[in-house]
Formats: sequence, structure tokens, C-alpha cells
Amino acid sequence: MPKKPKVQAYRPPQQPKPVRSLDERTVRRTGPRFPVGLAIGGIAVVGVATTLIVVLSGGGDDPGNQPQTDKGYDAMVRALEEETGSTLARNVVVYPEYAVIDVPYKPDVPSDEREISYYWDGDLRESTKGTGDEELFDLSRVDSSLLDGMCDQAVALVEEPGDCSLYIAKPDPDDTTPEWIRASVSNEFGQSGSVEFALDGTVIETRPPS
Repeated sequence: MPKKPKVQAYRPPQQPKPVRSLDERTVRRTGPRFPVGLAIGGIAVVGVATTLIVVLSGGGDDPGNQPQTDKGYDAMVRALEEETGSTLARNVVVYPEYAVIDVPYKPDVPSDEREISYYWDGDLRESTKGTGDEELFDLSRVDSSLLDGMCDQAVALVEEPGDCSLYIAKPDPDDTTPEWIRASVSNEFGQSGSVEFALDGTVIETRPPS
């Protein structure tokens, strides 16, 4: 006998889902929420903590390592004295982040032209050796508080200036304009300007780009 076909039980048609309104579709959060003020305060605390970590780890610019500042220059002079037992030098070129000091090989023998160049950027180390005939002077004679601002006067002479340097050396006894310190700056176009100062910070001569 042939099999009877299987008859499916009757099921009513499925009703479409009702369309929900925007308000009904909006998720309602019922858990605890942080106030906005508390969140902002937490961000501020994190920012302060981050800054403190950077400072404690040596981040940022340290004035004690910048020889064009009074603290930096004085630290450089102390380091030289600790290393050589003297603060005598033939000249020093002071850049924003480091300095190069030419000191006599034998400070007690002025006629000996041998010299050692030291590099200082917060740490003092020997750089090169050579000879020089500039007259010795004591670096501690320079009033470090006068250095700050000297470069500003030179920078004002040149458009789009690069880094400014300070060249410090004892003037020749026969020099009618006793220049002790010269602030110099130039730009990428080869234009340069300088301001010359006496030991007491008095401006002796200003040389704008020619």
C-alpha cells in the first residue's frame, strides 16, 4: 500500500514585530555613573602625576645644565675647578645647551701655550688638545647673572635667527674697546649679527647684518 503523505500541523502566520519608537530603542543604563566633575578631576590628578614623574625622572629642560643661565654657568665653573683644580681659561664658547672651554695645560706656567678643550653639557669631559696664546683669565670673574638676556639683544638683529652663542675671552691690553663677551647669531641665509659687551655687561658695540 502506498504511504500517506505526512500532513503538517496548521500554524497561524507569524505576526510582524511592532516598530519601536526612538525612545523605546534607546538603551537605558541603570548602573552607577561617575559625575562629570569627578571624571575631570581624575584626569587632572593623572596629569599632575605624569608631570611629577617626568620631573623626577629628569625630563624637561634643567637650567642647571644650560650654561647661558646663571645656574648653568656657575655649575660649569664648579665642575672645571673640581676637574682641574683651577678656574683659569683662555676662552669659553657658550651655547644654549653646552659650552666648550679652552684651559691651559699648565695653569701655573702662563707661557706654556698648550691647552685642553673641555666639553660641558651638565657633565665635564675632555674634548681635544691644542695650543693657544690668548691671555688667561678667571672664569669666576664673569658675573653669570649678566649672561641672561645678552643673546636676546643679538637675536633681535637677525630675522629667523638660529642659536645664539656667547664668546668670552679677556681683551687684549692694547684694545681700546675692552670687549669681554660677544653674543653672536646667524641665520640660514648667512646673515649674522653680534653685540659686544664689557665685563660689567655694558654694551660696547652692536653689529647688525651688513
